[in-house]
Amino acid sequence: MARDNPDKFTIIGVGARDDLGQAEDFVNRTGTTFAMLWESSGASWNGLGIISQHRVIVLNRFGQEIDRRASPSASWILDTVAGIGTA
Repeated sequence: MARDNPDKFTIIGVGARDDLGQAEDFVNRTGTTFAMLWESSGASWNGLGIISQHRVIVLNRFGQEIDRRASPSASWILDTVAGIGTA
């Protein structure tokens, strides 16, 4: 999805709550091509209010949160991003 829509949004993954080896395994296993940040303390997740894996937080270009979901569909992501122009 990110590869097909580079002009619409940027995806950044944040790895935490496991070890670096598990994070690297995830990237290798899934073929992830978007930027992944590793942060071992969990402070990033705490600061963003993330309590478990598979969360998507949509921010506008000013860093303001537009919406968030657990395990969202691709269509939800695309629809939410499309609506940012009015947010």
